[in-house]
Amino acid sequence: MLEVLELNQNLLGTHITSACEKAVELVNLKHHPVHFIFNKIDVTAYPSESAEIVQNRWDVDREAAAKSYREHPDRIKEEKERERKDKEARAAHMVESAKTEAEMREAKVPWPLTPEQLTEYVESLVHKTHDYGTCCYAMSMAAEAAFNYVAHCLGVTGFQSSCADLDFLRRTRSMKGPFMILKAEDMLYPQYDLPEKLAKAMEEWKPWLKEEAAKKLNGNSTAHPNVISHWKELAK
Repeated sequence: MLEVLELNQNLLGTHITSACEKAVELVNLKHHPVHFIFNKIDVTAYPSESAEIVQNRWDVDREAAAKSYREHPDRIKEEKERERKDKEARAAHMVESAKTEAEMREAKVPWPLTPEQLTEYVESLVHKTHDYGTCCYAMSMAAEAAFNYVAHCLGVTGFQSSCADLDFLRRTRSMKGPFMILKAEDMLYPQYDLPEKLAKAMEEWKPWLKEEAAKKLNGNSTAHPNVISHWKELAK
């Protein structure tokens, strides 16, 4: 019986194709079967086998392991529990109970899972008794609820969400160029240098400022001389 060698290489970040090719190279060099583990699946490459054959066997074993995992009684039980919780969550009513401006400021906006929940929540905000301040929070809370609903429906990542909320701010504030947000709480920690952060952003904005200043200088004779002088500096 041939001795089985171990492929003693760090396969972290390696594609299965590359791992199989390395194993086959070692098989051809040592003339012994070579064993390795990839994504918790045991793989053995034998003499005369190609990397493609080894990878196909890994793929079959991976599918079998995944099927066994899905069909395990514990997984079936877990899936039924998830379905129960999801059904319960979708049937829940979503009505905002906060009344005062202070309460609405601190209230947590829910994540509607259905159009009916979103409508119910927004309507509960709209039909409250409002004053000047609570109207502001009704709008922002309704917007966040809609944001959460769409994020859930589309299954977006955190990065996609961060792009979306900045785009929302760009649209509502009519900002046409680059911008940034500075948080006062960052000043509580020494690793954050807000002046440096702002200086870096302003440096990165220079190409955009140069282009925009050149556009404004083109045929604009109504601006104040100091403004025109400033545009000329930027256009340089």
